[in-house]
Amino acid sequence: MDKPFVLLADDNEGTCTLVQALLQPEFEVDVASDPADAIEKLKSRQYAAILLDSAMPLLDALRDERPELLSRVLVLAAAAARDLTRIRMYGVRGIITKPFEIELVLTAVREAAGKNPMAPMRGPLLSSGMLLLLAEFVRRM
Repeated sequence: MDKPFVLLADDNEGTCTLVQALLQPEFEVDVASDPADAIEKLKSRQYAAILLDSAMPLLDALRDERPELLSRVLVLAAAAARDLTRIRMYGVRGIITKPFEIELVLTAVREAAGKNPMAPMRGPLLSSGMLLLLAEFVRRM
């Protein structure tokens, strides 16, 4: 069975590494490190979920050009309360605040993709040593 595609639009290499490691057992993950790359990827592929860093100025473009995609957008946000309120006004599927719990990200992406959100995590990411290694890597970024 083919894996659903997820677009991760974030310019933080540590976040991208962690999210890719988390999602790859169940999803094909495409990464866009800037808004132009994200827009091009959205033109060429159908994504089950879109993870978008709140600092990436893509919400206006999606609202204006591809509003049907907003229901699949999960915003990764390290933002103040007023910014979170502004983001909610776009009608996105959800907002995941940073620092985030990996289980929350996986559950939200599964739900957006129409998969069982309660399925157990699997693969080498379950190792506590792997989680600690990734957390340390992200912390140093």
